[in-house]
Amino acid sequence: MIAQNYTRRDFLKKCATVGAGGAVLSNRALEVSVGGKRPNFIYFLADDMGWKDAGYQGGDVSTPNIDRLAAEGVELNQFYTQPVCSPTRACLLTGRYAFKTGTEIRFAPTHTGGMLIDERTLADALKEAGYWTVMVGKWHLGQWEKEFLPNQRGFDHHYGHYGGVIDYYTHLRNGIILDWHRNGRPLIEEGYSTYLIADEAERLISTYDKSKPFFFYVPFNAPHGPRQAPQEVVDKYQQQGHDNPGYAATLECMDTAIGRILDAIEKRGLRDNTIVMFSSDNGGTKNPGNDPFIGHKSSYLEGGVRVPAVISWPARLKAGSVVDEPLHIVDVFPTFVKLAGGSLTQPLPLDGKDAWPTIAEGKPTPHEEIVYGLGAIRRGDFKLIEADVEYYGWKAEVTHLYNIREDPYEQNNLAEDLPDKVEELRARLAYHATQARPSPERPTIPDYPPKVFGEGEEDFL
Repeated sequence: MIAQNYTRRDFLKKCATVGAGGAVLSNRALEVSVGGKRPNFIYFLADDMGWKDAGYQGGDVSTPNIDRLAAEGVELNQFYTQPVCSPTRACLLTGRYAFKTGTEIRFAPTHTGGMLIDERTLADALKEAGYWTVMVGKWHLGQWEKEFLPNQRGFDHHYGHYGGVIDYYTHLRNGIILDWHRNGRPLIEEGYSTYLIADEAERLISTYDKSKPFFFYVPFNAPHGPRQAPQEVVDKYQQQGHDNPGYAATLECMDTAIGRILDAIEKRGLRDNTIVMFSSDNGGTKNPGNDPFIGHKSSYLEGGVRVPAVISWPARLKAGSVVDEPLHIVDVFPTFVKLAGGSLTQPLPLDGKDAWPTIAEGKPTPHEEIVYGLGAIRRGDFKLIEADVEYYGWKAEVTHLYNIREDPYEQNNLAEDLPDKVEELRARLAYHATQARPSPERPTIPDYPPKVFGEGEEDFL
């Protein structure tokens, strides 16, 4: 590991913490607590799921458990992320736009960098507030050096994989790199990764002693490729004539895993006081799966950044509600921390806003603007995508300007008609570019990498 003068421990000492393990609650936490108890949190994150694929959106894949969350909670109809995976995960876990966290790009297997270590994570903030913090699933915010791994980023417990893509059954990357771990130790386990994630979560919930509230972060690798699932599930969609049976089966299996975890908290009598949120990390890779929006993963068009999202809290949120106000995944950090009675005081300012009044009371969005990355921004109803911006194979050939409120499907490009609006939004993007921080320079790994992701795991070889 490369030595650094400014350590993560130094940074966290500067962050304000809540005394007595978060025993003194904020006004917000007191107002919404159930019987004086702070809520538990679970965040389910799908990987490359399209807008219309869930059953509650009219999709043709069986997703009864995601549909259940939508029916008993609130649909977030304008919930935005970044166009690809690592940046979105950084936004969620820091409450800050990805370009400020060293994660504007996604981390390839050869990259030894990661999300900047001075970033305070949602797990850090909730742990300071007295929460048990658990992650089961895909990390993708640094996979080689120990300082970038989940147990060093605020999680008491981690199980899953560090990198972006694995085989669902062998848990290998590129057929040679083992990427399956529990708390920094590599594992060789048989089983389908989506179901193993559910197994781990069920086990932890079944033995949870209820002495402190919990935060479970459950980022699945599904339905990201390689789209693998038990053959009987694939066969079902093949028999139905589905145009992408592997994808459909992978998505259904993720929904099954979500249902098992929901059943586990129900069995422990925890469901009423557990806030459960679900979203995708970006738009789907298959254009029809993002209908009626145009665009797909990697693009700044709505199909790439507007994702299915629901939030449920049976004790406090009205079932069957729909919020049609723009929110961004950076809002999860301040919203959860305020509900937990934690502290939002920290050296690096948040971009996220407390979205609870919008979610629970139907108030207008707290945002004046939303930044999708350094190539696209929305301010009010107007969204700009810069010309010649190339992002993971997608390129805007011309400048795009849309009134998203009036034209959510981006059919009427107003760039030539409203040049002053283009310049206004372009100036905002230029300002945000001055706030960007690159990932720390690290050497790339050799052509023939170690066979296990994660520093300190060499003794397993």
